[in-house]
Amino acid sequence: MNNIFLKYFKSNYIFNIIAGVLLIGIFIVYVTFETAKKDIISINHKGNLEYIDNVTQNIAKDIKIHLQDNFYHKLKNDPKLIKELEQKLRYFVTKRYRYIYVVDKSPIDNKEYRFLLDGATDIEEKSLFEESFIPLNKQKWEQIYKTKKPIFFEHKDIKSLWMTYLKPIIVDDKVEAIIVIDFSLNEHNLIISSLSNLKELFDISVLFIVLVFFTIVIFAYLDRKREKQKDDLYKKLQEKTKELYKESKKVNDLNKNLEHRVAKEVQNNREKDRQLLHQSRLAQMGEMISMIAHQWRQPLAAISSTSSAINIKAQLGTTTDQFLIENTENISQYTNHLSDTIDDFRNFFKSNKEIQQTSFSELINSVKGIIKISIDNKKIELIEELNCDDKFQTYSNEIKQVILNLIKNAEDILVDKKIKDPYIKIETSKEDDTLLLKVSDNGGGIPLDIIDKIFDPYFSTKTKKDGTGLGLYMSKTIIEDHCGGELLVDNNKNGAIFTIKLKGKSYV
Repeated sequence: MNNIFLKYFKSNYIFNIIAGVLLIGIFIVYVTFETAKKDIISINHKGNLEYIDNVTQNIAKDIKIHLQDNFYHKLKNDPKLIKELEQKLRYFVTKRYRYIYVVDKSPIDNKEYRFLLDGATDIEEKSLFEESFIPLNKQKWEQIYKTKKPIFFEHKDIKSLWMTYLKPIIVDDKVEAIIVIDFSLNEHNLIISSLSNLKELFDISVLFIVLVFFTIVIFAYLDRKREKQKDDLYKKLQEKTKELYKESKKVNDLNKNLEHRVAKEVQNNREKDRQLLHQSRLAQMGEMISMIAHQWRQPLAAISSTSSAINIKAQLGTTTDQFLIENTENISQYTNHLSDTIDDFRNFFKSNKEIQQTSFSELINSVKGIIKISIDNKKIELIEELNCDDKFQTYSNEIKQVILNLIKNAEDILVDKKIKDPYIKIETSKEDDTLLLKVSDNGGGIPLDIIDKIFDPYFSTKTKKDGTGLGLYMSKTIIEDHCGGELLVDNNKNGAIFTIKLKGKSYV
């Protein structure tokens, strides 16, 4: 009873650590995204103001060259000069900086202002010289004459404009005129819309990860419940055995002692098998998390790179609608890839005890989807010589776990020994009514003094890497006890070679 409690405590402790790290990671990424979103908007805002401040300084200098004082009278008497200066203003008009014009306060009506220069490119929108107007936010305009410093303010009620920038032209410590630049709302709305779309994609990704987390929690709960049911059933079996033992005691003392020893051995063997299966499950969970990390690293890096590209473009003011659309679509594709990866691993490791029709080619392709990135990252060549595509019936998920274990063991050997030009070779063939699958490598082989022990439980050559010694033992149990085949090992001139044999018409 104490051993069972200790086993459940360790399992829950490990799972809670994994779950906690997952949730903390989601929170950190989410906070980072929100901060980056605010920074993009702030940088775009600040970059616009810095650029416009430089533009207005150049415009003011240019105007002062031609107009030392009394701008209005000089421009009124020289229409040619008006055209020349307005042409210079048009150089700075863009889709972002929609209107650029120069005004001063009307001496007739202190509430009104009048146009001196207008850089509008559209004749219908262009204002004439001396044309008067009353600004909507008059207090901001009046503030220029008091402070003699540039100001900007956002528009809340004008649909086409985002912000207005006012720059005073100072002559003899007096505001002679004001340079006005109106910012278009279109690009600002585009940036806000694109960030909102990214936020939606990110929220969907976070929601999916949370759903995966709770799915794992549910499966872990069901697994613990199933184990408890097994223990309860085993307790009932023990009680029944005790009853039978008491009855047999009346018949023969010899039978009583024999049954007692049998029951004790059965209990020890079942406890041993249960512990082995439990440790194997923990090892598989560790492998799964490691492989998910490998699969997710590239798309997460791509998402980070794409977000940085948008950030830089926004700071430089060179973003386009097509650029933002293409990059947000790329982020959506990367997110879908993350989702597909979760589905692949969930299907691969779920407990499926049903017999299914399959082939070695199908099993190998499924395993490749899990292990390929890890092998490629370590620059290991995967050689395939698939000469048998016969269909057979078996427990496909268990066979896949055996193939995966053999490939991972070969990968570890090649990396540990730093083999030059490493490779893993997978071969399939058929001999009479026997199907064969071989996994070999050029890692130097298994020492002869331990080759007979590698299928023993708890025997491992990876003690420095937390090897459990259960992988090959469970693989042999699956092939020989569950699937009625054979799992053999031998050395060739280059390294170790493991052979899976399935016999009979159904191979089950």
